[in-house]
Amino acid sequence: MSIRPLLALLALLTAAPALAQNGSFKYEVTPFASYRMGGSFDEQDGDGSIKLNDSSAAGFLLNISANPNGQYELMYARQSTDANTSGFFANDPTIDLDVEYLQFGGTYLFDGDNLRPFIALTLGLTQFDPELAGTGSERFFSASFGGGLHFNARQRLGIRLEARVFTTFIEDDSTIFCSSIDGAGGCLVQVDGSLLSQWEARAGLVFRF
Repeated sequence: MSIRPLLALLALLTAAPALAQNGSFKYEVTPFASYRMGGSFDEQDGDGSIKLNDSSAAGFLLNISANPNGQYELMYARQSTDANTSGFFANDPTIDLDVEYLQFGGTYLFDGDNLRPFIALTLGLTQFDPELAGTGSERFFSASFGGGLHFNARQRLGIRLEARVFTTFIEDDSTIFCSSIDGAGGCLVQVDGSLLSQWEARAGLVFRF
């Protein structure tokens, strides 16, 4: 089951009252585009590996004001990429792979007028969804940390520039990308290592209410 339907939560939350009691903007909705780099799975008992290729990504942020310098943050981000395989197949093909993050956390905004630096920390889930016949998606706990700048931070329409690192926690000895066809099952790789890291540079248009 994909985590994408949870994006419907954005529509429900943004239907709330438009302004905070003090007259400042309470809600921010930020669609963004990004470029994501890194990420690989290594085989525990062998030389096989799956390396994600760098590619574009996109997503949404919902921020809700908690105090003058703090916000709650809900983030959804999706990358459609391919991955190079090594040591699993005769011709080492590439496989199509979607990587999705759904996380919740907070943002701290430093003092400023129309230019405000910020840092953000979120926790949640990562989903890896390969396009392999009979193979299911995999979900793991993950976290992210980022920072950047808000331009036009006191106006209804602004710009958010950010760099963020994602860390997915994968238990040692995990088997991933498993399939079952006609009663016969198997898994592509038994993972060696506990962390998968990706880096992202993003830009978004901020709508405030």
